[in-house]
Amino acid sequence: MLIVLPGALPASPPIADELAKRLPSTAPTLHAWLRAADARASHFDPHEAGCTPYEAWQLERAGFQPAPGQQIGAGLGPLLAPGSTAAKRNAETTFETSPAAGPAPVWIADLTHVALSTESANLLPLEALALNAEEGAALFAAAQPLFEGTGFAAQPLEPGRWRVQLPADLHPRIASPAAVGGQSLSGWWNQDAAVRPWRRLMNEIQMVWHDHPVNEARAERGLPPVNTLWLYGGAAPWRDMSVAPSSQQTQLIEDLLPAFAAEDWGTWLNALQHMDSRVLRPLSDVRGLPLRPVELLLLGRDRRVDLTLKPRSRLLGWLPSSAKNWSAWWSPRA
Repeated sequence: MLIVLPGALPASPPIADELAKRLPSTAPTLHAWLRAADARASHFDPHEAGCTPYEAWQLERAGFQPAPGQQIGAGLGPLLAPGSTAAKRNAETTFETSPAAGPAPVWIADLTHVALSTESANLLPLEALALNAEEGAALFAAAQPLFEGTGFAAQPLEPGRWRVQLPADLHPRIASPAAVGGQSLSGWWNQDAAVRPWRRLMNEIQMVWHDHPVNEARAERGLPPVNTLWLYGGAAPWRDMSVAPSSQQTQLIEDLLPAFAAEDWGTWLNALQHMDSRVLRPLSDVRGLPLRPVELLLLGRDRRVDLTLKPRSRLLGWLPSSAKNWSAWWSPRA
């Protein structure tokens, strides 16, 4: 069995150190597993990959293989494009290409909120906006006329997510909103001159949305305004985008992800406690160790850790075992 836990690896050493102290009492089963597991830690560069480790795992699982020089995050375009059947059909009709040219690259634009301060700009991703279908439709209707004559086109896939057509010679390298979210955008802006037409279009959309009734109503409800789009993706659909069948049972647990993305560590600890008792404890014996072989994949912002656990034989089960130094990879130092 493979258990995948996105959002399980805090990035900051001070925070990771503090959470490590609370792990034995908050998540005793996970703590027992970490002490017993063989671990393989890997660094992950979101800037180079254009996505988070969790998104990269999803793409690998779906069989995406980036072209030479292409970021693995580019595969998020085709992976996320089929929002609804009707939207998918409309998008495919709008962006159809000739058989000789091959399938068109799939670009995604998410409606987002960028918060500006005197020191930085930070992106709030679509999932945090609580955008409803009526708001998404109204904002698309306001922006759609601005695409005419620009070389760009857009079709809504779901509330707050559009499929976008770019000029054939434009292939920017842009990371996903999940990779960028919660961080200063200064290191993520694409400054290529070729992207200026897209930035110009974004400026026009931002002006139309600035005093749009949707944003005025959101302000009255205490919600952040939708003030820009974030472009990402860019790969062509691959032959079989379904998840490849595997003989290994996989259990994906996203309980930690919302609090991890928000860096709300109190809520993260509560979610960890519930996950430990709900998921890991039923799979464990009275000592808290797994009853059968288990692989555990922990994913953070810039790394992943693969853990392997094997039950001890009945003869050795009650003898003391040497504990692994899990804190060495839980809170790594540069």
